[in-house]
Amino acid sequence: MSPPGESWSLRGRANFRSEQAAAVSPRRARKEWLALAEAIEAAGATVVVLPPVDEALTGMPYAAEAGHVLAARRPGGKPRFLLPRMAAPHRARERDHWGPLAEKLGFEVIDPGAGVWEGQGDVATFDGTTLLFFGGRTDRAGLTAALAHFDGEVQVIELRQPAFHGNMALLPLPHADKILVCQDVIVGDGLDRLAERFGGWRLDPVSESEIRSYATNGLPIGDRWLAPSVVPQRVKDRVAALGMKVIELAMGELCEKAGGASRCLVCHAPGVRDALTIPEENRLEQTRAKILSEPDDG
Repeated sequence: MSPPGESWSLRGRANFRSEQAAAVSPRRARKEWLALAEAIEAAGATVVVLPPVDEALTGMPYAAEAGHVLAARRPGGKPRFLLPRMAAPHRARERDHWGPLAEKLGFEVIDPGAGVWEGQGDVATFDGTTLLFFGGRTDRAGLTAALAHFDGEVQVIELRQPAFHGNMALLPLPHADKILVCQDVIVGDGLDRLAERFGGWRLDPVSESEIRSYATNGLPIGDRWLAPSVVPQRVKDRVAALGMKVIELAMGELCEKAGGASRCLVCHAPGVRDALTIPEENRLEQTRAKILSEPDDG
C-alpha cells in the first residue's frame, strides 16, 4: 500500500467518479487510508508501506495497479513481481518506485514488456483458477505479454465500460464460495465460461448501477469484507447473508471523489510473507505515527 501524499490531489480524473468530483482533502484521505490499513492488519494480514515518493504521482495510493505477485517458478527461487504498464501518462512512472520496493522485499521483478497491463486491477483468483481481464484499460497486447508469466489454469475475460478494470466486474469471495459478478459488463461468452468452470450457483449477480457504487470493490480478508460505505445496502446485506462480516469504511475522498475503493488500494501478496524481508521503514507503524500526528481539517 502507499498513502496519499500531504498535498495529494486529483490529477488524471480518469474515471466516472473523479472526472466531475470536487477537490479532495489530503488530510482526510490520509486518515481514510490509515483506517483501511489498520483494518487489514486487524484481520491478520501484514501491510507493507511505500511512503509517498513524488507528489506528482497522485495515482500511487491505488496499489492494485502496482503489479501482481506470482509464485516462484523453480524450487527455492524467489517469488515474482510482475510490473504494470499503465494507460494513463500521469501513472506511467509509478512502476519506477514499486519495482525497487519489490526487489528490496525479496521479489524477482519482471517487466511484461508490451502493451498496456494494469496489474492486479485486472487479475482475480478463485478455486485454483486465475482470471485475467482486458478491454477496460488493459489492452490485448498487454494481456498477451502478461499471460506468458502465469502458470496453471487461466481464464481470459473481456470487459466493457464502465468496468475499467476486472475488479469492477467481478469479486471472488472465497470464504462464502461465491463470486459477485456483473454480467452486463462481460463481453461475449465470458459469463458462460465462468458458469461452466465454477457452477452458475456460485455466481451472485450485481447490476451495472451497483458496480458504479463499487459493489465488487470491497476487500475480502478471510471472513471479513472491508467495504466503502458507498457500496449499495442491498449488496452489503447480501454479502452479510453469505456469512461474511461486513466492515464499513468511510471513504469520501479516496472512493466517492477519487474513484477507487478498498480493493483498489491494495496489492495483495498471498502466500509469500515468509519469503520476504520487510524493512522497518516500510512497516505500517512508521506511517501510522506520522498520519496520526497531523491535525484534522477544520
